[in-house]
Amino acid sequence: MRSFALSVALRQLICHRGQTLLSIGVVAMSVTLIIFTSALIRGVQTRLVTTITDSIPHIRIMPEERQPEVLWDRAAPGDPTMYVGTVPKLEQRLRKIEGWPPWLERIEALQPDAITALTPSIEGSVVIARESKKITARLVGAVPEVYNRIIDLQQNLVTGRFAGLSGGEAVIGLKLATDLGVTLGNRVSLLSEEGIGTTVTIAGIFETGFGSVDGGLVVVPVRDAQSLLRIGNAITGFGLKVGDVFAAEQIAGELRQQLPFKVESWMQDNERTLSGLRAQSGSSAMIIFFTTASSGLAIAALMFMAVTGRYREIGILKAMGATAGQILRVFTLQGSILSLLGSAIGTLAALALLGWLGGLKTISPNTGRASELFPIALTIGHVFLGNGLAIGAGLIASVYPAWRASGINPIEVIRGQ
Repeated sequence: MRSFALSVALRQLICHRGQTLLSIGVVAMSVTLIIFTSALIRGVQTRLVTTITDSIPHIRIMPEERQPEVLWDRAAPGDPTMYVGTVPKLEQRLRKIEGWPPWLERIEALQPDAITALTPSIEGSVVIARESKKITARLVGAVPEVYNRIIDLQQNLVTGRFAGLSGGEAVIGLKLATDLGVTLGNRVSLLSEEGIGTTVTIAGIFETGFGSVDGGLVVVPVRDAQSLLRIGNAITGFGLKVGDVFAAEQIAGELRQQLPFKVESWMQDNERTLSGLRAQSGSSAMIIFFTTASSGLAIAALMFMAVTGRYREIGILKAMGATAGQILRVFTLQGSILSLLGSAIGTLAALALLGWLGGLKTISPNTGRASELFPIALTIGHVFLGNGLAIGAGLIASVYPAWRASGINPIEVIRGQ
């Protein structure tokens, strides 16, 4: 019985090649669009997040700001005493952590599975000057081999070196170098907020692709930074990298409960970017929904046309002894075959298109490095999603026309009614 339904379904698909090819084309286009859109949007999101998170620590741990203590804060609940006064404003000195090595070990032990890199950080503000040009920048004191695990400046060098950075040398971002009009080997002046000044030689210029880093970061050896910021052997905080960048806020929340420091994640500082990514994901879901709905409606319309145009054939089959169940299976099989063939062709087309676009490269004029023109992030989930939705829509769309076909009265059809 199953072979009868299958043979009739295949014969009708072959005899009505125009409708068959049109149905397969609709499904194939839907699958191609779903896979292509999902992979491209995912690729754009991945590139954006990678550009941000590769250029900054995922989590920063810093001393808490100085807060003045006043009498009314110490009053017991229900104390009827009325206090009059003002909250004094404390001078905000550069916050630092003395005796930091034990904290380094403790932080590492708190999240051993989540933390992939941890380094003490020394950061502050400086004015970098070259002749009459002065720009405020963020100063970082670093051991290149250690700092590179947080921000890979060595790989992003346009010229010069970062490894082996010695006293009196600095590396700066390409945009900052361009704004100052300096090149490799030039000397610039650094002046900290503490009033300490020095002159350093540009040993390297980097480009990360993240504007605030390339246009406002100066990296010097640890001892030079400590001297400029006048903090002795202390540090100003810790920088962390975690395995899952989207788990950074959750990990930061757990660290806040276990450490007497201020803990911030990259997700807090980039809430607007994350909001944009969520909106982009919502747009992608809407595109996929309407694409799937269009595919299902098109298949349903074509199946209705097939049923309407074959009433006489269906009536003859039923008069010859075909049951309603067999007729139902004939048209259900047709919908399944159309969906499966369309999905296979659509998947191959999507893979070919993504492979071609993924091979297109653009060359950075500054670094000479090649990068993808279209960021593609294709996963097996995208393929399953496209095929699953298209096949599901095809099957659902074929059920009602198949049911209509199975209920045809053969006598009325053969008489021409």
